[in-house]
Amino acid sequence: MNTPTTGGHDARRANAYALHLELGLPIGGTVPAAVKFASVTGIDMGILDVAACKVAESGWACVIAIYADEGAAAPHWYMALMPHAEGVIATKVIPAAFDDDQPLVLMAEDRRQQFAVGECGRLIAVPVEAVARRARSHRNAAKRIAATAETLAPLCTGGPTPGDLFVDSSGNIRTATPFAA
Repeated sequence: MNTPTTGGHDARRANAYALHLELGLPIGGTVPAAVKFASVTGIDMGILDVAACKVAESGWACVIAIYADEGAAAPHWYMALMPHAEGVIATKVIPAAFDDDQPLVLMAEDRRQQFAVGECGRLIAVPVEAVARRARSHRNAAKRIAATAETLAPLCTGGPTPGDLFVDSSGNIRTATPFAA
């Protein structure tokens, strides 16, 4: 069995759900969220190209957790892919926390853009707040994600479930097959 300290699929799923919740998105709502989450070990232009095409096709944003290796317990970094009138915007992002009772935001690595989940459940650009630029807000966000992932870990065992996204080594984004009714 995988745990959040040993890495693997279950730990990645717990981390994705934790980020999902900490950004303020509900899990299991009647309307699917317009932000999807995926994970990959390493990333290259082939993977990025296929993921960007999927985002352009679907109109959904995607936050990809990039892990350093297969056994990593936490992502090395994140990339956000967002649909745009000119195509797809791809930017390296860092989760940031304002305080404990507000949803996390995603700060672009260059600290000139900030993204949050809007009222309609989409990832949108919002005015940059100085607190989101601080390393302390990034550490606090990482702690929140880790704590939530640890809480969710017992619920994230037993292999893929419907809605899980995977990026394979060829860059294909796959979802788990839905359960038969």
